[in-house]
Amino acid sequence: MKNHSIERREFIKLMGVGAASLGLGNSAPRLIAKTPDGVLVDSPEEYGGFLVEKFTDLNFPYEYDPNALKRMSERSTVFSRNVWDPDRQDRPETSEDLAYINLVEGKGQIPNQTRLDYALMAASWHTANVHGRASYQWELHRGMVRGLGLHELGPWDPADLDMSWEEATLAVKHAALFYGASLAGVAELNPLWLYSDRFSPQKEDRGRAIPVLSEGDRFGQTDEALYIPQSMNRVVALAFEEDFYGIENSPGRLASAAVGDGYSRMAYTAATLAEFIRGLGYRAIPAGNGIGLSIPMAIDAGLGQLGRLGLLITPKYGPRVRLAKVITDMPILPDPRINFGVVEFCEACLLCADDCPSNAITHGLRTWEGKTPSNNPGTLKWYIESEKCYDFNGFSCSNCKRVCPFTKPNNSWLHRIIRKAIEARIGPLNSLMVTLDQASGYGQQLQNREFWGMDGKKCITSRESM
Repeated sequence: MKNHSIERREFIKLMGVGAASLGLGNSAPRLIAKTPDGVLVDSPEEYGGFLVEKFTDLNFPYEYDPNALKRMSERSTVFSRNVWDPDRQDRPETSEDLAYINLVEGKGQIPNQTRLDYALMAASWHTANVHGRASYQWELHRGMVRGLGLHELGPWDPADLDMSWEEATLAVKHAALFYGASLAGVAELNPLWLYSDRFSPQKEDRGRAIPVLSEGDRFGQTDEALYIPQSMNRVVALAFEEDFYGIENSPGRLASAAVGDGYSRMAYTAATLAEFIRGLGYRAIPAGNGIGLSIPMAIDAGLGQLGRLGLLITPKYGPRVRLAKVITDMPILPDPRINFGVVEFCEACLLCADDCPSNAITHGLRTWEGKTPSNNPGTLKWYIESEKCYDFNGFSCSNCKRVCPFTKPNNSWLHRIIRKAIEARIGPLNSLMVTLDQASGYGQQLQNREFWGMDGKKCITSRESM
C-alpha cells in the first residue's frame, strides 16, 4: 500500500477554507442550480453530503455502443463458469481448503480467521443460501396475499385513495425501505440489461442454459424458457448497506459476513416487495443476481454511478452495498439518473487497483471491451477480471470497498472537507484528496479484536450516526 501522509492544517491552508464555512450541517433537499442536462441538488439525508446532478432528459451517466452491446448470457458469469467451464475447474478453492487450514490446523485462532469470525460469516449467509432461490419466486406465495384475495381484486388505481402515480411511486419505495432496503429507485427496464438466458445446469449437461424471452405478453417459467412480457417494463432497484466495520476487516472473514448479511437481506426484501406489488394486482419478479444485470439497472434508477472497481458507487454508502431488484408491470414513475463526479474522481484515484491483492482491477483507462469471457463488451467502463477476484482468499475480499474514499461514513471534519472538494470537481485536487483520505486514517484493515470489542453498538441496524 502506498504511504500517504500530510499535515491536516496544511490541507486547510491549501483549500483556503475552514470547517465552519462549508455548511456541513444537515438540511432539507434544496435546488442549487440548473445544469445543461438537469438540476444540481443538495440533499444530505438522501445523498450523504454530495452535490448531485439529477438528469431531466434522456442522458445517462455512462456510454454504450448499441451496435456492440448485446444481452449478456448468464452462462458467462464467473459463478456459472465455475460449474461448467473446464478452465475454471482448477481454481485455488477447489484444491485449497481454507476452512480446514484456518479452523483445524490453525485451531480457529488465526487473527481475522477465527472460529468466532467464521461463525458470524456462516450465519450471515444462512437466509441467502437456504432460502434465497426459493424467495425469488415469480408467482404468488401461499400466504396472506392469497388468503385475503388481494390478487383477485384487479390492478390497484391510486385514484381510489385520491393519490397520484407520483405518490404511488413514493409508496412503493417507502415499502421497499420499510422491508429493509437502504436505498430504492425506479427505472424504465432496458431489455439489454436482461440476461439472454438463464443458467440451468443438469447432471447430463452442466453448461445448459435456457433462453429469457421478453417479447409479447406471455409470463411465466417453463423447463425450456423464461417469459418476461414487454408490459413488465419497470424495475425497482434496491441497495442494501453493508456494515462499515465488517468491510473494514477485509480480507478477513468479517468482510464476508457483511457481504452475506447483504445477500440474506436481499432475499427477504426483494421477495417481500414483490409480494406487496402482487397484492396491488400487478406482476412482479424479484431477483438478486439473477434475471439480469443489477448494476446498470441501479444506475438507471438513479442510485449511483459505476466506479473503477466495477461496482455501483452510491453517494451515501459508496460501493458498500449489495443489489437486488423487482421487475414489474406496475406503471410507477422512473427516477432521474444522477452524476456526482465518480468517473472524474476514479480516473485520478487508483486506491482500489493499488490495494487489490489479485490484480483484478485495472490501473488503465476505460475501454469498450474487457479481457475475459465474463466481460460483456459494448460499454465504456473499467472492466474487472472477475476470475481473479473470485479466486482470492475464498471469496472474502472487499479491499476495494474498504479503501474507496466514497465508502466512508461522513463522520469526520476532514472527510467532510474532502467530500466538499469532490463536489467542486476540481480535477487537479483529486490526487491530493486521495492522499488526504488515507492520511485521515481511513482504509486500514480493522482487526477482528477491535470489531468484537464494539459489542454491536455501531452495526448498521443499531447506530444512529457514526
